[in-house]
Amino acid sequence: MTLLGFCEEDEYLPDYGTIVLREVYRDKTLPALDNELLGENATAALSGTVATAGDGWLHATAGHSYQAIRCEAHDGPPELRLGSWEDIVESPFRSRSGIAGLGWLTGGTLSGELNLGAKGFYRVRVCRKTAEAGEEGDIWLFQFWPAEVPEPPRWLKRTRPAVRREDPGWQQVFGYQAIEVSWYFTLVGMPRPDGWLDEPLSGEPEPSDRVCAQLGVDPPRTRRDAIPLLVAAGLLVADGTGGYSAGTPRRATEVLDLPAELAARLDAAAVRAKYAWLAADLVSIAAWSNPAQVKDLAALLAVPEETIEPLLEYAVSDRLIRRENVAVAPLPRPPLRTEPVPRVKIVRGEEPATVAGAPPKAGFVSADGTVVVWRSGEPAVLGRVESDYRYRAFETLAGIYVAASGGQGHLIDWAGAAGRLPVDLGFFPVRSTDGRYLAGVETHVGRRTWDQVHLFDVATEKAWSLPKSDELTRSVLGIHDGAVCFTTRLPDGTFASFRWTPGEEPVELASPVHRLDSLSGAQVREETGGTVAVTAPGERRELPQPHRWRFVPGGTRMFSFRGDPPIVELLDLATGTTAEHAMPDGCDVGDTPPTSPIWETPDTLVFSQPHRGSTRRVIRWDSARNAFEHFDLPEIAGYRPFLIEPVLVREDTPGRRPRGDDPERLPDAGARTQVQR
Repeated sequence: MTLLGFCEEDEYLPDYGTIVLREVYRDKTLPALDNELLGENATAALSGTVATAGDGWLHATAGHSYQAIRCEAHDGPPELRLGSWEDIVESPFRSRSGIAGLGWLTGGTLSGELNLGAKGFYRVRVCRKTAEAGEEGDIWLFQFWPAEVPEPPRWLKRTRPAVRREDPGWQQVFGYQAIEVSWYFTLVGMPRPDGWLDEPLSGEPEPSDRVCAQLGVDPPRTRRDAIPLLVAAGLLVADGTGGYSAGTPRRATEVLDLPAELAARLDAAAVRAKYAWLAADLVSIAAWSNPAQVKDLAALLAVPEETIEPLLEYAVSDRLIRRENVAVAPLPRPPLRTEPVPRVKIVRGEEPATVAGAPPKAGFVSADGTVVVWRSGEPAVLGRVESDYRYRAFETLAGIYVAASGGQGHLIDWAGAAGRLPVDLGFFPVRSTDGRYLAGVETHVGRRTWDQVHLFDVATEKAWSLPKSDELTRSVLGIHDGAVCFTTRLPDGTFASFRWTPGEEPVELASPVHRLDSLSGAQVREETGGTVAVTAPGERRELPQPHRWRFVPGGTRMFSFRGDPPIVELLDLATGTTAEHAMPDGCDVGDTPPTSPIWETPDTLVFSQPHRGSTRRVIRWDSARNAFEHFDLPEIAGYRPFLIEPVLVREDTPGRRPRGDDPERLPDAGARTQVQR
């Protein structure tokens, strides 16, 4: 048989552990099937032990790691190579367009497409095997060929068990925190730091005194105390060397005397974990056969005959199928039950008043990527950034830098010329407060993952880079005095911080740093006695909630937000006192760009505020005077524009480079595009 075409994706990351292939619609001249139960979301079944398919869709069960997938179109059945694969299943597939492509469960498609050849019915063979040692995920092959008569799905080879291990239910009884202790010994999850086992055991639910008494152990107070509990339940087994390995526990309902409602729920969950994936295979057979004969199921599913009756019992109880003597038929997905949401009336205090004020100091980026700055009191278009997603913008000495999806960010110089940076600064770039340097971490997420720290000088257009790491371990905190401060996650799960000056090797800092104020050099450090904020003059203040606070530029105060109604809290590091300040209603106090607030100066904070149905109004708060201004952006701003973060060097700083609104930085007035308000 002839291979007609193929497409490949070596680094496919599944949504919710599911590989998705859908037909790509060019037109809809071929109507939908009369059997609506072959629709992608028509039943409540999962994606099956290997894969299932229907009217224009295919789902494969893959887990959460990167997968390598090849899709092929043939003019007839390709050679079946049973010895090359661990799992193989064949299923009918129907295409209304004759074109298919990989996508995601939550929507969207990849760029590659597979031309099947024509509209109509196909047979698809799905083959899976584990990737080579050192490679992440699995290797998949999807082979399509025309098949006018849709024969039922058939599983041709299984290596992984069709019936999975049941859930013994101990996590629901003990709680996540206690079960996590078992993972510490069985090497599941992230590495834990020294002393982790001796930290208090907390969380909901905690193992009850009654449960502990039934197992003959004392109630645990620390994670280490939970070890005897886990051994008594059979979750851990002592290995004779002071360590523990995973055990094979019985169901919690077989060991403990539990409340009837909880016991019933745990038993149902145990059966569901055992049969849910195989039941999806059964539903696929039933949907394509409609109905399917019970006598054929064992051969089609490639499972022993004794598996069929308990499988059918589960599928009926979970309302996936209905059984009619010697045949089974699929059931549609039950409709969602929607409960009315009670209306909650929020009583707010008096909203702070605002007065008309000045436009954003550095300008804004409109919804369509247009970069707008102010010239002689009027908005002017500096340039436009073409990208799918723009999320942050900085004023620099050379122009406006816009971070965007799809690789390197864009720099529009003061003459309006646009270009990409020579390095990719990733999704969390930082800028020195004088506007000269940009830094960030380029990341590649895939079956071979790495990251790389870059620094770029906009004045000289020179870039420096550190070597690539083997994993995603680094993040940049800021730039101070021309040096980049970044953190690295170590193999044991702890963190180390470094200061890197271009042309030199990174120098490890004495304590891990969580935050850096690029204007003053103040830091939030993790020290033996706890987490402390250290100002530039050396004042120290313990932070009981270190991840809540961020530096106000200048490093003498810290701030945090609360929403609905919006509130800004300020922490004075010299006195340790905090103060709450109510913001005008509707101010966006989210921490995530692009619409998160920005500091224009060490005293003024600017918010986006929804206004007349779209985010076009900005609110400026002077924290020293506790006074508010508002400014309505011009129509070109569109829906949800975001502000450009200005250079923070004070106007009277000696040697200050001119900003974008200084006459010596401007192009000829005739070359600027004025924007109508």
